[in-house]
Amino acid sequence: MRKKVLIIGGGMAGMSAGAYLQMNGFDTEIFELNTSPGGVCTSWKRGDYTVDWCIHWLVGSGPSDSFYERWSELVDMSHIEIIDHEEYVRVEDLHGNQLHIYTDLDRLELELLEKAPEDEARIRDFIYACQEFVSMKMPHPEPAANLWQKIKMIWQMLPYLDVLGKYSNISSADYARGFKNPLLRKTITHLFEPEVPILFCMMTLAWMHKKTAGYPVGGSLNFAKRIADRYQQLGGTFRYRSRVQKILVENGRAAGLQLDGGETVRGDYVISAADGHATIFDMLEGKFTTPAFEQYFDRGNTFPSLVFVALGVARTFHATPHSYFFALKEPLRIDPETEIRDLHLRVHNFDPSLAPCGKTLLSTMIETRNYSYWLDLQRDAPELYKSEKQRIADEIIRILDDKLGEVSDFVEMTDVSTPATIIGLTNNWKGSFEGWLATPETGFKELPNTLPGLDNFYMCGHWIAVGGGIPAAMLSGRQAAQLVCKKERKKFEVA
Repeated sequence: MRKKVLIIGGGMAGMSAGAYLQMNGFDTEIFELNTSPGGVCTSWKRGDYTVDWCIHWLVGSGPSDSFYERWSELVDMSHIEIIDHEEYVRVEDLHGNQLHIYTDLDRLELELLEKAPEDEARIRDFIYACQEFVSMKMPHPEPAANLWQKIKMIWQMLPYLDVLGKYSNISSADYARGFKNPLLRKTITHLFEPEVPILFCMMTLAWMHKKTAGYPVGGSLNFAKRIADRYQQLGGTFRYRSRVQKILVENGRAAGLQLDGGETVRGDYVISAADGHATIFDMLEGKFTTPAFEQYFDRGNTFPSLVFVALGVARTFHATPHSYFFALKEPLRIDPETEIRDLHLRVHNFDPSLAPCGKTLLSTMIETRNYSYWLDLQRDAPELYKSEKQRIADEIIRILDDKLGEVSDFVEMTDVSTPATIIGLTNNWKGSFEGWLATPETGFKELPNTLPGLDNFYMCGHWIAVGGGIPAAMLSGRQAAQLVCKKERKKFEVA
């Protein structure tokens, strides 16, 4: 008789765990609080436009990296159109000076040397480190790996240990301070999050150089639906609009779920790919935890939350880079604790599926940690909440009018989401868009998949994989499935 596994959360980690378990002879059911799969990997329709919220680049989009093999186990990657951008981002200061961060490392080196010759030694050091990672294939640790497999993995990584150690111990912001050119210093700081190790930025540019970190045409939800389709073809089932209230525990074993409304569902195993804080402290009532989790929830850094502005504009912007980070003439107040002095604009001309012909989706993600302000505003003052969203949209339009010209008269769609939107959509703690933020202190590591005193229960997703990201969530779900197979003494197979 096939064992039943109940999975909380229909994001990338939950779908991955479900698909691999279906391949290995288990019956699975995913309980998702929304009406579509994907979690944070999502998009939504606004009139004729598709607002894309998540994927800017997908590690493993091309066959030159090992992540491609993993994605190909879940979806036919050869049938997904991938765009590999020539530029990662273009950065501009108040005086109009620009840096083109090309995805070709040789071209990038020439650009940086031309624009910041005073930093020649530091630039060559940066490019050399990026090039070191071009030949590296990311290892994917297997929970059931034997000694020989572990030794092999360590042996493959030996050539990179020095550079990995050197650049994992310094944040992007700290590394950037070594540059003399102010625009280059600013650029390096904001290649990703300033707090993350510069190692991540170097590896990202290396992935882009070898064309395995491109954008899948169709956007985030379209990609998530491909994984969902694969899961269902394997026999898995979704239950949408199903918020889990409690994980049932009997004799120290996870035995089922209790949903909002009181319905109970029985199973042999439970996997939570949902929010980590809600899982441990709400669904399990804080009865099962670890020092590692307690430390992270007490002092760990999360990725921030977002105010996300999308505009549907009845014109094209082919002269504007797809990723454009520019300084503002005046600071823009987002909420009482958040003010920005730069705007990161995304121009989605490259994906024709997001807007009608001759029109463009523009979007910007504005980070904020003041999630409680937006939650309180939505709950206690809905009219003010609405007007504040409109104020920010109007300010963004005004800024783009000044920067790009002829925007306001062509705006057909305006959409603003806030940390309250993210929490409603994903239940993510503090409205974080990607879970735990990797820093030089934490590194890119994994927290425990299991909880002491609780059998037949596993966790996966971006609250386990420090540093977050869709590929990490997918791998985390795969590992959870492997652990279930190991517990059942089944050989893990990929069908």
